[in-house]
Amino acid sequence: MSNKNVKAFKVLFISFMLILTGGLFAACSNTEAADPNVGIVEKVLKLQFNGPDEKMMDLLENPDYTKIVDGQQVNEKFDKYITEVYGDYFAEDYLVPFLQISGLRYQTAAEFSGYELNLKDTVVKQPEKDSNRYTFTATVGYTKDGEKEKTAEVSGVVLFSSKEKGKIGKFEYGEDNGLSKELFSSDE
Repeated sequence: MSNKNVKAFKVLFISFMLILTGGLFAACSNTEAADPNVGIVEKVLKLQFNGPDEKMMDLLENPDYTKIVDGQQVNEKFDKYITEVYGDYFAEDYLVPFLQISGLRYQTAAEFSGYELNLKDTVVKQPEKDSNRYTFTATVGYTKDGEKEKTAEVSGVVLFSSKEKGKIGKFEYGEDNGLSKELFSSDE
């Protein structure tokens, strides 16, 4: 081979390797992005850590929306709104328990203490391949009365339903690095 042919071969070989490497990187990142459960967890975290949701708070706090039916307090407009906002993400039998246990914690605490929440970043992982268990870490910004924004990392575990594909069957918060304490210890 002549010197010119060797140079051309080297250029072609290097170009081929760069294209192949780029293709492998794209394929790997598409595999991770293709998991729809990761997107569902991210959407729920956006709902939880942006706000407070003024419409939800109004429906929850305003006594005009509440009535007593068979000795139980009922808020049909609130229930309808929550179903519209969260219903696509949770298994049918888990939405109410989620809201009762922890789903309103950050939104209501922020509302009552005058904080604004702002989801900065999320990392969602599936620790065990072919499992319905995911872990998350959310970086949450929070600010009050024009003060400098602080951040906290909130972690947790999400289990997807084995009965309802693509629906959350359990959503638990773990460590929140003092965010709850800060929101609940308002001086107002």
